[in-house]
Amino acid sequence: MWAVFVTAKPSSRVLKALNRALLLIQDFEYAEYPAGSEWVLLTSAQLPSAAPGPTLLPVTVADFSGGNAFVSMSLAEISAFVDANSDALLKIDVTWAHWVVIDQKGLETSTCLVCKCGSDFDEDEEEEEGGGSTSEFQACRMPYEMALSMVVNLDIANMNFEDFVDEKAGVQEDGVWKWRSFDPSDRGTDDMTAEEIKREKALQELRDGGYAD
Repeated sequence: MWAVFVTAKPSSRVLKALNRALLLIQDFEYAEYPAGSEWVLLTSAQLPSAAPGPTLLPVTVADFSGGNAFVSMSLAEISAFVDANSDALLKIDVTWAHWVVIDQKGLETSTCLVCKCGSDFDEDEEEEEGGGSTSEFQACRMPYEMALSMVVNLDIANMNFEDFVDEKAGVQEDGVWKWRSFDPSDRGTDDMTAEEIKREKALQELRDGGYAD
């Protein structure tokens, strides 16, 4: 499973925006939602002793009854947490190599941060073969719907971090990379795909229940 961290300060409005975000990062193309979800929302610095399973939607106030240890944390602080708990994360079936952060800016712009442990840029082969976690990290801001593709491809080493970012633009003022679109407009039609139809149906169910805007 892949971890999701939320750094936005809690409120009823944030909760609705978060449910939308957590819905849009799901896999509606190759997996059956919600049974096939691979995302887990982590809110405590004390990791469970057993695999928690995916976070089911909708997320409610009850899911934050114990607070959220990652509110207002920087990416560097979250990376340090992942680095310090890499073995513990593996024991509960959560990867330390890639994770997603949803911050206040993301909730306002429908984007999230896909973070990768380590660096693909100018790495020596010996470092790549060394394995293990590292406090060094990279992050790319992208639309919610694109996050799964990036995480999956990084996870299976099918693509590198640099394949998803605009290298010419470089690191942005907020310290993260700019996402490089693969130009979905090439589809050549305005008709919704089967994936988009299923996603919109699930999102509307959240709206009807008052859990998302």
